[in-house]
Amino acid sequence: MRIRAILFDHDGTLVDSYEGIAKSLQLTCKDIDKPTLNQDQILASIGPTLETRFRELWGKEIGEKAVPIYRKHYKQHFIYGTKILPKVKNTILSLKSRKYLLGCVTNKTYSYAKEQLIHFNLFDKMEVVYGNLQGFQPKPNPEMIEEALKKLKVSREETVLVGDTPIDILAAKASGIQSWAILGKYASEESIKNTNPDKILIEFDEILHHL
Repeated sequence: MRIRAILFDHDGTLVDSYEGIAKSLQLTCKDIDKPTLNQDQILASIGPTLETRFRELWGKEIGEKAVPIYRKHYKQHFIYGTKILPKVKNTILSLKSRKYLLGCVTNKTYSYAKEQLIHFNLFDKMEVVYGNLQGFQPKPNPEMIEEALKKLKVSREETVLVGDTPIDILAAKASGIQSWAILGKYASEESIKNTNPDKILIEFDEILHHL
């Protein structure tokens, strides 16, 4: 069946938020009197929700305390510490011209994802945008995908999720839609392959060749 709808992850798929996230994490570590994080620890913090990741790093009590501290710092860095990834803009424009239905489903706090998408002129290209703090369970739970399917009025067979981490692929599989992984710096190629995505992409514009 022909694909009609394409859902995207946000961080690592549409944009590179590493600089802003890294800066905010290190400032948070300083505020809660914890050692600064190395690059691998920072990369592992991109994908899960803040609540989940901070609990893993520092335990429940300190993790809960760290969330609002991080958000305070990230509010200062989340736009100018983020850049749109190569070939994203032109590919999105091409998909829109071909009448595909587009959406974004992310574990990032919705307000930050929305503002970044607006900043890069992508928000108005999306029929749906869902993120953290909107009442959905985070990926790999498929709740956001299920809501997108209902809103877009498309079947599972007509829908694909493009993402860059195992969390994205597992969410797509849990929902029964196609999973296309795009390789990036936030997850290793091995970890992606271990989730058995339907397709693995090297460049973002390869999406156009698979439709």
